[in-house]
This record gives sequence, structure tokens and C-alpha cells, in this order.
Amino acid sequence: MLRSRRSVARACCVRVMALTNDTPMPDDSELIVPHEIKLSTPYLKAVAPYMHRACEDEIREFMLRRSELEDPRKTLKEGAAVTACGIKFLQSLKKTCSSEVERYANCIDRGSSKLFVSKCRAEQRFVDACIEEKLKIERPKIGYFSKIHVHESKHPKPELRMRDYKAEAAKVLAELPEDYHLRNDYRRFNDWRVNFFEN
Repeated sequence: MLRSRRSVARACCVRVMALTNDTPMPDDSELIVPHEIKLSTPYLKAVAPYMHRACEDEIREFMLRRSELEDPRKTLKEGAAVTACGIKFLQSLKKTCSSEVERYANCIDRGSSKLFVSKCRAEQRFVDACIEEKLKIERPKIGYFSKIHVHESKHPKPELRMRDYKAEAAKVLAELPEDYHLRNDYRRFNDWRVNFFEN
């Protein structure tokens, strides 16, 4: 069953998962992928927009599942699919447009100390034309990656789990010994602010 959800493909809302000593971690066999993407920064900047367009479904599925599940261990399969798609794209790019990408990446590397792409628009034109002609992938327009996109996911939406803090606190208090001294000398937050002028 497919369903429509809004997927923000930006890393602005990444939640950090707290780890404890009893948190089960995945085996090394689950973390191994057949090929890793090993690109230096100039080459990655040169091909990243095209790679995203080629692997758009896999990337959106991974980002959506990663933000919904809030547990990176549960999205290893989707992450491996993104890596496999990226490798497949890079292999096809190497067969078709390697000389154009090489010139473009060298220009990014040597064009400015901060690896600005804007210094290499002439070389970018040839990469755009080659990839559009041979791989049928059009370079995304400016602002494409900052828009919200709708993604059809084959996975059901996970249930929203709300913690019952009162029950957890009652359980902790019930486990305390009878003669345990509970503190009553707590202070209100910011009670040192006496009046408006001391803010």
C-alpha cells in the first residue's frame, strides 16, 4: 500500500538517539556494503546534484524512514540501497562522461581555496550537456533541494509512542525504601529574579 507523506530532504531536524550500555548495536556484517563511495570533495561537489537526481527515490525513502523511526539501526537497509544506487550512478558516469567530470572537478579543486562551484560555470556546462544527453538526467534548478517534496512510501507510518512519565515516576518512587528521604528544598526555576529590573 502506497501512501503520501511529506518528506523534508534536509538534515535540519536530525534527532540524536541516546545510547546506554544495554542498547543493542548491529553486527559488523549488517554494516558492510559491497562498495563504499570513495570520492574526494571536489569530485563529490561536481557530481552530487546529478547523483541525487539519479537516486532520488532511495534518498527520499531513507530520509523519511530515518526521521520517522528516530533510530539509525532500523534504516541500515535503506542506507545500503542509497550507497548501491550511488555506486551504480558513478560507474555509469565513468563510462560516459569521465573526461568532462574530470575537468570540472579539477576546476573546483584549483579554482578557489574554498572549492566554490561558481568559479567553474564554463566546465559545468559541458558536464550538464553530457549527462543530460547520455544519462538523461537534467541538473536540478536552483532552489530544488530547499523545497518540500511529497514521497510515496511503501512502508506504513510508524505508531507515535508517547512515554507515560507519571507511570515511570510512580514506579521509581515505589522502588525506593520506606525510610528514603525525599527532598523538599527544591527551588523554582529562575527564582533568583526578584523583580522585573533584574532580568
